[in-house]
Amino acid sequence: MTTTKIYGERYIEDIATKRHFRPDGRDEPPPVNGPEDYANGGTDQQRSNGGGERQQSEQTKSSRALPLKWLDMSNWDHEPIPEREWAILNRVPLKQAGLFSGEGGTGKSIIELMKDIAHVAGKDWFGSLPAPGPAFYIGAEDDERELHIRLAAIAKYYQVTFEELVRSGLHVLCLLGQDATLCAATGKSGKVDTTALYRQLYEAADDIKPKNISIDTLSRAFAGSEIDRVQVYGFAMHMQALAMVAEGSVTVLSHPSLQGMASGSGISGSTAWHGAFRFRQYLKGVKPEEDEPEGDLRELQFKKNQYGPTGETIVVQYQGGLFLPVPGMTNLERAAREGDADAIILKQLRSNPMNVSNNPYARNYAPRIFAKTPEAKEQRLTEADLEAAMNRLIAAGKIKAEQYGRPSEPRYRLVPVE
Repeated sequence: MTTTKIYGERYIEDIATKRHFRPDGRDEPPPVNGPEDYANGGTDQQRSNGGGERQQSEQTKSSRALPLKWLDMSNWDHEPIPEREWAILNRVPLKQAGLFSGEGGTGKSIIELMKDIAHVAGKDWFGSLPAPGPAFYIGAEDDERELHIRLAAIAKYYQVTFEELVRSGLHVLCLLGQDATLCAATGKSGKVDTTALYRQLYEAADDIKPKNISIDTLSRAFAGSEIDRVQVYGFAMHMQALAMVAEGSVTVLSHPSLQGMASGSGISGSTAWHGAFRFRQYLKGVKPEEDEPEGDLRELQFKKNQYGPTGETIVVQYQGGLFLPVPGMTNLERAAREGDADAIILKQLRSNPMNVSNNPYARNYAPRIFAKTPEAKEQRLTEADLEAAMNRLIAAGKIKAEQYGRPSEPRYRLVPVE
């Protein structure tokens, strides 16, 4: 007979904030404002044990302040430099929390589930090998039947059974239709506090040590204001504490705002979402300005990596219930945009009788003239886009600068090479 372990009933200490939790609520930590509340091991109120008089004089509070704990670097000349630890090499640092954002319907949940199974099964994930170990997926948007369908397709691709996945540490929690709040802004001050569910998850992470914890999604897990910088940092600190106790990574899935989609940043609300997390990824369709992406192609952008390279982009395609990399494609949007700009340059040179120059100081500078055409405006191509296209076509030998006019006063115009 098997027994199920109940999390959230024992006393635990939050290693990141030095605050204490008990299920009876007596030692509940006061909510946090943001990073400043974690200084010196927490505020004085946080360091109190919940009993007795909390109204103390400023002098008493100062006397209880913990000393600054400076790093002891005296022996670092004689110690080996530690290697940076990764959940996924050069993409996701270990013991850190991050964001994975994307428009609704792009496939974030599937890609995140693929990552979790890659951790558990020791398989490839888009050209990298995640650190092997357990993984948690906390889902609040799909029911058990849908999760079964998605996981079955991924397990088939990776050639593993559910029995093997369970044995290796895949844990899936379905919270659709339930309260999935992990952190909430409380009171008039809007300070961020944790819930009983967070404490259960924290204890499970401490016991099992998952390499990744997927929180799907932010809107279900965070009951606060996404445009309030203090609340954003408060939530991020709790996610960081979860990553540290797990000794793995925490990935929070989210939806960008309309502005975040239009700008390509992929965030919602405050810019603190970018600053508060150590890594950030963005998934978008071929045409991010639309409400829903067209076709089966997606672009996975690694927007931030605090400890490694950034700017990596992977084009993936939906096939058989999951997303797979498209060989030979690195940046779908850029390739399409460059192709459109090249086409406008060639079309204008063939059809426009006006002589245009490749000299940026000339009044008839080709990119400046062509940027004003209806085609360029419709496709939102700028003078800089067309300048890059002109230089690209000259280098490829498809257009050239041809001399015309009197030899004594030579002028040059762009013409296509037929």
